[in-house]
Amino acid sequence: MERKKPLIGILLFLAFLIILDLVYLFYLAYSLLFVDGYLAAFFSFSIGSLIRWINGLLTILSLVIVPYGFMKRKSGARLYAIVFLVWSAFIVILYMMKTGEKIIGFPLFILYVVFGMYLQMSAVKSYFKEGSVALVLSEEMKEYRYNDYTLYSKLVRLKNEKLQVIYFFSKHKPKSGTPIALPFGYVVGINKRSGLPYLKRSI
Repeated sequence: MERKKPLIGILLFLAFLIILDLVYLFYLAYSLLFVDGYLAAFFSFSIGSLIRWINGLLTILSLVIVPYGFMKRKSGARLYAIVFLVWSAFIVILYMMKTGEKIIGFPLFILYVVFGMYLQMSAVKSYFKEGSVALVLSEEMKEYRYNDYTLYSKLVRLKNEKLQVIYFFSKHKPKSGTPIALPFGYVVGINKRSGLPYLKRSI
């Protein structure tokens, strides 16, 4: 079973986040270097400077955690992205309250809310759940046989909604399942009662 490609919405979200983060970091660097008094305010002990520090740190982390985590389908990256979007929306609200400027702030706020809602969709959640399972294409390997039995794998959804790969032997072609080679780290065991083979992890 082949892993699905990233959803178009996820690619759009990553492009939006990366561009916005880079613009903010460029603005921050420019302000620190060329705007009078900004450097002193940035390193002062005040609520405003603390918010700037947190915002800068979260922005830098988002450039690393979110793109890498989304491509690797790490659910933690999705949770971090949601937290970052909530924080960014809060910053935009503070910005609009302080400056009264809504031409840039309001569209940004809407985008943060829309992408936050998108990350809550079931299609996105399932994209990250499926990332925890990696199956090798059966065409790339020879099937494993033990006497008259062939080894198969099958992807099943557990009661807790997580996906898991199960392995089983069968003499005949089952209704569902893919013939595979012996997975790394497994050996064949024999059930003493039924005499049927099964897979167990090697010690």
